[in-house]
Amino acid sequence: MKRRSVLAGLLAIALVVAACGGDDEGGEDGGGDAGCESVIRFTFAPDPVWDFINDSGLKDEMEQEEGICILAQVTWDEFGIYAGGFADIVSVGDFEVPTLDKQAGLTSVVFGKYNIDRSVLAVPASDTTTQSLEDLVGGTVAVWDSVSSTLIWGVIASDLHGLDFRTGGGDFELVQVDITNTGPTVAAMETDAALVLPDFSVNELINDEIRVVYDGRTSAELYAEEIAGNPGHEGPMINVFLAEEEWYDSHPDEIDFFMRLWQRGIDEWQANKSEIIASYPQHFAVEGDEQVQFMQDWLAEHDWFVTTVYLDQTWLDAETPLFDIMRDNGFMESDEENPRFEILTP
Repeated sequence: MKRRSVLAGLLAIALVVAACGGDDEGGEDGGGDAGCESVIRFTFAPDPVWDFINDSGLKDEMEQEEGICILAQVTWDEFGIYAGGFADIVSVGDFEVPTLDKQAGLTSVVFGKYNIDRSVLAVPASDTTTQSLEDLVGGTVAVWDSVSSTLIWGVIASDLHGLDFRTGGGDFELVQVDITNTGPTVAAMETDAALVLPDFSVNELINDEIRVVYDGRTSAELYAEEIAGNPGHEGPMINVFLAEEEWYDSHPDEIDFFMRLWQRGIDEWQANKSEIIASYPQHFAVEGDEQVQFMQDWLAEHDWFVTTVYLDQTWLDAETPLFDIMRDNGFMESDEENPRFEILTP
């Protein structure tokens, strides 16, 4: 959020250039030549399924058939661009929406889901005794920020163990490092444990330099099995699709098109995930046959992509208690309401 005004200004220039017929350089995907009757401004982090949708021609085909085009800006600062008014649809964690909306003065509608939180808790391989956060009380844990996956582990700590897991206090000393360095930090035993994203710690996992606790389960698997009581639940969501309420309510055709396009992409992912990983290894931070195979095996067991982008009531019933836990434990203000979730028909 600190960079929002600078980024918003730069993006305003970029979007004007793109809208006037710019090409795909600079991370922008536009449908300027497709005879668009309507344009969706979409901002998203680099993503393999989005690349596949573009490279396979699927996006162009659907845009030409329906006259709706997506002008996409690929960036790691998604919410800042959305909050600046330069994107219609964005993706963030559903558990982050209340706080981000409050900070930006927005009211957003969550209408689709995409990526499940994939973080794991890891310790040095030499630590053969730690089995849960209870064994790490008073210790140091490397994290990459105070929100995103750290919030999810805060919910797990409070709900399963009655512990306080947050930056700047609580039952642990959380040490913030770069997202790519949490794995190396704990492998070097500079901290007692770390929150790790598997795609950013491939070397440490392949070489058995770190060990994943909770029997190898991800934060989402722990939430689904131990908190939601629904082992098949897809969530918590590190990426949902959302739009500002006024835009959402006034663009039903665009929302419908957007969801159908992404469902086509997810269907392709579920049918061809090994091939997509091999085709876009950069999105999984892997190189070489051994690392590609490792990631294919990992995702076969811990797939962080959903099977459908559409919400349903069963999913909502399992996901929304997350917000109550966050309020009860101070991760949300007591007056912050749940996001507006919309169930759409495929």
